[in-house]
Amino acid sequence: MSLDTKFPNGLSSYLETYYEIVTAITESINMGDLSPTVTNIQVTKGRGGLYELAEDLTDAFERLHYGETWEELDFFDTIDEFINENLY
Repeated sequence: MSLDTKFPNGLSSYLETYYEIVTAITESINMGDLSPTVTNIQVTKGRGGLYELAEDLTDAFERLHYGETWEELDFFDTIDEFINENLY
């Protein structure tokens, strides 16, 4: 897999997205407000499953917003909506 395939919007974009998703998963666990997705993965696959979840969601978000410049959309509103749709 080439870097362009793994990071279609660049490494910085990927890392920013990954950070926001990991933060949401961590907050869900720490605040006791577990999403059904997080709960299921935590029980069935443990921490490694949560790593995979974060990477899978990051990949999906980056593909969904391939080439987006974020001039017309707000990144934080968009990532929050994506997280809510995919975790809760």
